[in-house]
Amino acid sequence: MENYILNRYDKDENGNLIIKIHTKKIEDLYEDYDQKSSFIKKDLKEKLEEYLFESVDEIENAPFILQFHFEDSISIDSSKRLQSSINEYFSYLQFLEKKSMKESLKNSIIFFIIGFFLVALSFMLSEEENLAIKIISEGVMIGGWVALWEALAIVLVNWLPLNKNLKIYKKIANSKVEIF
Repeated sequence: MENYILNRYDKDENGNLIIKIHTKKIEDLYEDYDQKSSFIKKDLKEKLEEYLFESVDEIENAPFILQFHFEDSISIDSSKRLQSSINEYFSYLQFLEKKSMKESLKNSIIFFIIGFFLVALSFMLSEEENLAIKIISEGVMIGGWVALWEALAIVLVNWLPLNKNLKIYKKIANSKVEIF
């Protein structure tokens, strides 16, 4: 199956897969609400961001280049700005992803501490002979295990996909950009 996916892409003379983007003019790559910003600080259109992300995710670790084709001619300066713009935008997305990862990890640690505390409290309460205290102890134990499970779930469900996204953003930010 991997060859089937990789065969969908053209290759350059060095064997790099080519991710092609075609549009009329360079401005078509950027969000309209961001017109007053310099190219380097503009947000890419969401569909372009998704296309690049999905393409790089699909080809996994294969080397690639981004190849932009414009119907209107663009200056050499615009060409350099586009390379910087791609780098800056996906570096910014890396920053946001790292921030989300730190937040997820922080939440996981908090749930782990709470869960550990509740399980320890449950063991201490279970020593009591009073039936009401034993019932409370069981409830605290359940709460502790739920918190511990949540700590694990945050890492498995949230953190790992964020880490994958981070790697893809880094690949795109560091990719070579060609303009035609």
